[in-house]
Amino acid sequence: MIILDGYKLEHFGLVCESQTNPLTPTFENKTLSIPGRPGLYNFGTEIKEKTFEFQVGALDKNKTLLQYKLREFTSFLLNEYGKPREIKLSYEYEPDVYYNAFLSAQINPERVLRTGKFTLMMVAYDPYAYSTAFADEILWGSEVVTFQSHYKLGHNGSDGLKVINTPTTLNIYNDGLANKPIIEISGSATNLVISANGYSINLGTFANASWVIDCNKYLVIKNGTSAFGEVNLREFILLPGNNQVDITGSGINISIRIKLRDKYT
Repeated sequence: MIILDGYKLEHFGLVCESQTNPLTPTFENKTLSIPGRPGLYNFGTEIKEKTFEFQVGALDKNKTLLQYKLREFTSFLLNEYGKPREIKLSYEYEPDVYYNAFLSAQINPERVLRTGKFTLMMVAYDPYAYSTAFADEILWGSEVVTFQSHYKLGHNGSDGLKVINTPTTLNIYNDGLANKPIIEISGSATNLVISANGYSINLGTFANASWVIDCNKYLVIKNGTSAFGEVNLREFILLPGNNQVDITGSGINISIRIKLRDKYT
């Protein structure tokens, strides 16, 4: 029922007997009680991590081979220093999204005769599920998005790589929650500005340059090196649904791709 970095538990000789898949992260409500005043003041909600719990079993007539299975699976969950590593966690009944999850608790198998059973606890510190495909890859003929995906025929798609020579408006459809894209640009322009939903990125003037702007990580790469100081980069957010992204400036001769993985609770 679960897939870890592309592997089902059967690959390790294990079986998932039961599992959880929370629909929301953990929330922490910020409130304040004032003596003599009924109720609480609400200062908003903090979004925390999302936790997952799986009951896992292993069976082998040979106790040595059983131990080997368990140790091999444990090694898979850890990095070369023995620490929990990031793993893409997905469910067979929802194969179009994944979580970036880590082992979060000790694995302590209960060995009875030829079986070993344990609870696998995992946590996604970033509590959101992300689409396996970028929004502009939601196309007929995709080998990533299939009829098992929840998109089915309802996704509007988004503009992919575009060649632009004049001020232009691009249509970017965001299927999930408010999100920050990766913007790839190559070419030349004068006073180039990218705007959407009241947010903007000012790239200024450049010639024969290649840009990668990761709005989520606040990362700016120009011609392969960091150029954060060259760009007025604050927040740039695409909201759920249709987003009109305006490309303005003069002397525009660029190709641009706005990459977005839809994200969900």
